[in-house]
Amino acid sequence: MSLIQAFKALAGKFKNATASENPVVTTTPALLVSDPMLLALLSNTLKQTSLTVEQTESQLLTPEGLVFAVQQVESVVLGEGRVRTCTKIYAWHPTYFPQGIFEFQHALAATEEAAFIDGFTQWMNIDLQVLLDATRDVPVNCTVIEMNTAADEVNATAHYRQVILGPVAHLASQPAPKKKEDHPFCPCCLFTESMTAFHDLLQSDQFIGVRLFASRDNHGVLAADCRVNGEDFQAAVTPLVHYAESWPQRGLEFRKQYIVIRSVSRSLDTASKMAMPLPE
Repeated sequence: MSLIQAFKALAGKFKNATASENPVVTTTPALLVSDPMLLALLSNTLKQTSLTVEQTESQLLTPEGLVFAVQQVESVVLGEGRVRTCTKIYAWHPTYFPQGIFEFQHALAATEEAAFIDGFTQWMNIDLQVLLDATRDVPVNCTVIEMNTAADEVNATAHYRQVILGPVAHLASQPAPKKKEDHPFCPCCLFTESMTAFHDLLQSDQFIGVRLFASRDNHGVLAADCRVNGEDFQAAVTPLVHYAESWPQRGLEFRKQYIVIRSVSRSLDTASKMAMPLPE
């Protein structure tokens, strides 16, 4: 089944799901309290971008209305010059995701501070791009997959479900084979190869942040991980493992991505036309 056919099939079955059927994080700005040292490191990391950020005592604020807070989960010394860290960044927006979401940042470096900064840099290069686009009617950084959902007895008006595909972190220890893949790897692959696992979530109106990860080591051992709004989502693990099994042999390889699924009242095409300046 092609990507278009798959989304048409989903759109045909599209109905409202209750919020209790899916994982939800209930976080408000008042609860977003940061570790002061980590907040300063995150703020300094974001200075590498053109993003304007205001730092308060416990949060970072952007002109787009995004609010960020960061907390430490763990810091483990594995040996001389090897420190593993895990942090948790909360994100909140008054319009697009007022329930708040969070995601973890894992890193390994020679020092604790270097590991924290590496984790924040990865978040800035991958997750942040998606979160910024998720607060725009017309995303500018990411590819978007969109499906129309027709009006029914429950919904008086039609709306659109969009999947905002963030940049992919991709590492392979060997060069790509000369023979090309039947379907070359692109930003949609991790999601479309595991899309059936998200059927119920696609039917909801929730704002959903999804972390997708798949890997294969030098010995062919497969692994995968998926989180929805920071919580483990086991339904996508098996299809992600099957996807990794199909990759051409390139030794140690992993592919990681952050995506957002949201509902909007007008299509991307309509929003783009409305955003265009009027001719003089």
